[in-house]
Amino acid sequence: MQPTEWLARVRHDLVKRLVWPARDRRDMGGAPAPGELAPRLIDDEGRPTTAAALWAGLAAEAPAGADLTAFEGAVGRAVTAADAGDVHGVIALEAAFAALARSLEGDG
Repeated sequence: MQPTEWLARVRHDLVKRLVWPARDRRDMGGAPAPGELAPRLIDDEGRPTTAAALWAGLAAEAPAGADLTAFEGAVGRAVTAADAGDVHGVIALEAAFAALARSLEGDG
């Protein structure tokens, strides 16, 4: 899989599903309700899954040589932030994804 294809999957399947509820809450204002920011994720077969399990599957398909350490930590921090109702902590995943994408530029 080409880096751009893999990044598109990571963005679609994981990043947007984690970040969009937080961006919506930020734009609406106010404090999130309990559980409002918790990601509702699905696996390749349409079953509910966790961010950690989804990321593990995506990471296994990463382009050869990709350094995933920083992004993996950012995913964990985003999930923790979502559980805590920390809007900006979740949104920080966007910057981590951008850094991951930059690190893969020119590959493939």
